[in-house]
Amino acid sequence: MTAYQLGCDALVALGQAERFGPGALAKDRPKLPEVLPRWDDICVTVLGLADVTFLHPGAPTPPESYQPIRTATYTNVAAYKTADAARARTDILPLLAILALTENGRWTEASETIHWRGADGWKPSNLEDVRFVEAVKIACETMPDDIEDEMDGLVTITDDDVEKSATRRIRNFTDTNYANARRRGQDVAPPEIVPSEIELARARASVEQNRCGQLDWLFYRRWRLSDGWLSDEATQRAFEIFHDPLAENMRRAVISERYEGLVMAELGWKPPAKTLAS
Repeated sequence: MTAYQLGCDALVALGQAERFGPGALAKDRPKLPEVLPRWDDICVTVLGLADVTFLHPGAPTPPESYQPIRTATYTNVAAYKTADAARARTDILPLLAILALTENGRWTEASETIHWRGADGWKPSNLEDVRFVEAVKIACETMPDDIEDEMDGLVTITDDDVEKSATRRIRNFTDTNYANARRRGQDVAPPEIVPSEIELARARASVEQNRCGQLDWLFYRRWRLSDGWLSDEATQRAFEIFHDPLAENMRRAVISERYEGLVMAELGWKPPAKTLAS
């Protein structure tokens, strides 16, 4: 559903449709806007919707019951460096060529880092690519003040943050029990909420996971490999392409670089003891 949601966003941004709830409705008189959305975001969206299957070892294999559309024909697209060979529906090849993603039956140089933003195109070896390493350095050295302030706030998890989260979790449970007891005519006092060590640990993990998600969204909105941090004006042309592995890995690398001793995990943080405690 993510691909279709982003596809609707693209149609709206291209003046071909208008927003309708979480989706879009086609316009009777479509017209391209004066300011077009970002080329790279459009390419990521198109590849997410296109019938393209990568052929590298370890790529997902369709289930045995899977049958391609009988009327469709497929053509192989040759690899280019980290852009693996793929099988694509022949009728979408002109679109891929117009977007400068393919040329003469091969992925183009420009397409290479576009593939990094797809779940099937990202590889752990990309972390060592000179383009990724240089982008980490640039992101740290050119970070705008508003981004820096937001990031500092998100990585700082205090004991008070954890206690408030634990208290909310417990209150949601105990308030229900208290209300039920009062309805039964029982004369009970409101419960005193004192989180245990286990409840505090669970709350910290929840806060950490939530902050990781917020940091990811910061990169989805405001950072691109080709341009670094986007200005407010440039951000208006960008799509919030979530589940972007390039943005997520850049987030991990930047956090690790800027906050020594703070190591980002896939779904949470693994800081040294008391590093973030107030």
